[in-house]
Amino acid sequence: MPSNDKKKVEAARANTGQIIEQAPKLLAGLLAISGVAYLAGSLYTRSYFAEFGASWILDEVPTAIYFSQSWIPLLLILFVGYLATTNLALIGNQGNLAVTKRFKVSVATVHYGPWLLVGLLTIIPLLTGFGSVTPAIVLSVAAIALLLLLCASTLELLVVQFAKGHRHIDLSMAYLALAVIVAGLYVVPVQLGMNWARVDKQTSSNLFKVYLLDEKAKEYRILFAAGEKVYVFPSKYEGQHPPVIATAASKVTFIPSDSQSD
Repeated sequence: MPSNDKKKVEAARANTGQIIEQAPKLLAGLLAISGVAYLAGSLYTRSYFAEFGASWILDEVPTAIYFSQSWIPLLLILFVGYLATTNLALIGNQGNLAVTKRFKVSVATVHYGPWLLVGLLTIIPLLTGFGSVTPAIVLSVAAIALLLLLCASTLELLVVQFAKGHRHIDLSMAYLALAVIVAGLYVVPVQLGMNWARVDKQTSSNLFKVYLLDEKAKEYRILFAAGEKVYVFPSKYEGQHPPVIATAASKVTFIPSDSQSD
């Protein structure tokens, strides 16, 4: 029994040491993924506002504000997915990782995932061009899920190849997957932002309805809010782009002005 306890203590110390050794790699991975997530968030936000004809908002709003309201969840999903799939802290302790079921799934994902993602990246813009907004959004969300899985699986192959030295692993598809991922990180946010904006421009959108204190009974929608400033547009408008205006939050109410005077 004492010998078993001693072995457990030694194993725990070895695992702790392994985690400490891998900490810089995890931190570097987090920083890289954070940069990618923020870049995707920038593309999404710019595409969204451009569809409203209101790209000028980005010149008035601090970068950190509109990033924090769009793609921080993606950052967390990317990081958690990366840790769950590659599990860098344990790779060094596993013997022949290449024969595990999880690794075989990653290999299959890297071999077939890029072609599926290429198909999605082709279909989504076509649907957008034909005005099929809802199917384009659904496929964009599916493409995001595939991007996460493909990214994590590709990273695992690369880590195992360079950390464990499995020379029999074919990395040609891994490099192709990285190229497709880069393309996807541009196409998917842009298409998703554009199509989501088209949904929000409709009179049936879920954007908050508001009224301005100096206008009676004219309904507006909140496009964006930053600090004491609110960006709104009329629920009913003519033309392709609604007239977006900036106003103080104190001049916005959720009750029509004529109702307040009764």
